[in-house]
Amino acid sequence: MFTRVPSLGRVKTRLARVVGEVAALELQRVLLERTIRTLMESNLDAELWIDGDRNGLPPHPFEVHYQPDGDLGERMFAVCLDIAARKRSPIVIGSDCPVLDAAYLRSAAAALARADLVTGPVADGGYVLIGMSQPRADLFLRMVWSTPTVHAETLARADAAGLRTIVLNELWDVDDAAGLRRWRELAGTSPGR
Repeated sequence: MFTRVPSLGRVKTRLARVVGEVAALELQRVLLERTIRTLMESNLDAELWIDGDRNGLPPHPFEVHYQPDGDLGERMFAVCLDIAARKRSPIVIGSDCPVLDAAYLRSAAAALARADLVTGPVADGGYVLIGMSQPRADLFLRMVWSTPTVHAETLARADAAGLRTIVLNELWDVDDAAGLRRWRELAGTSPGR
């Protein structure tokens, strides 16, 4: 899991412009706790790759690493290389999708037995999950991140490289006011534990 440790003013910055920094901090905390529970329920090997102070993490049983330097693509690629060097197929997830569940994670892991690449798209054009049998720089480097074309560009690059790709069902995440509204509707009132 790639995540920022909850820290005032450093998390959910787009959403903070709408709800304020304190509310954005609490949302990040709740989403992080939910994603950690999901990882635990999946029974898959998992690690946390963090940006921030590890002391701000909620309790968990996972190994913690600090994200390397670089833009998002450079950091994710470096982590995938690290994981692959330990003879494991990397699957990278974020921590801002409240509907990501253990079954979805297990289906991604199973898909890697049949494909070179698996993605979990989100409604805003990005993805909540990317997994690969072998790390590929062309899927991460020189990508324009945080745009509605990230997932489409990833698939185009995979197609150009001749990769066997499995795309999982589309989910949605909480990056902006629309995602927060959707979560509140799902939760019945306000997002909570």
